Amino acid sequence: MREQPIGEAVDDDEDLTGVMWPPETEIEAPEVHASLAKAVAGSRGVRFFTTRLIDVPSDATLGAVQMAIDETAGEACGIYVTTHLADVDAATGDPVLVDEATRPFKFPCSGGFDEAISILCENMRLAGIIPRAHP
Repeated sequence: MREQPIGEAVDDDEDLTGVMWPPETEIEAPEVHASLAKAVAGSRGVRFFTTRLIDVPSDATLGAVQMAIDETAGEACGIYVTTHLADVDAATGDPVLVDEATRPFKFPCSGGFDEAISILCENMRLAGIIPRAHP
């Protein structure tokens, strides 16, 4: 058996595909990507969360997800953020990294983070942004 980051034990010979995520971390509004903050501006009682998406076959981090969840309104909004190497600083040789985010995706959600990220990942899978989600 091999331990998955989400704590789910699976057989080593099981055919693993898709993505999974470790437990979410609650974050404060100033830490949220600007496009997500703008998408939920004016909402009250919104809580923000983040986690990484992990490609199951390679165990590589694909990017991050940020979610805004308004349990009172029964809505969630999420974005997928990836970091790309844009350039190399000629003077220092340091990489220049740029964050790129999908458009915010709002949807009804009566549950918490687990339901919200499952819905977001399914929609991103259907759009071809990420591989099929691991059950």
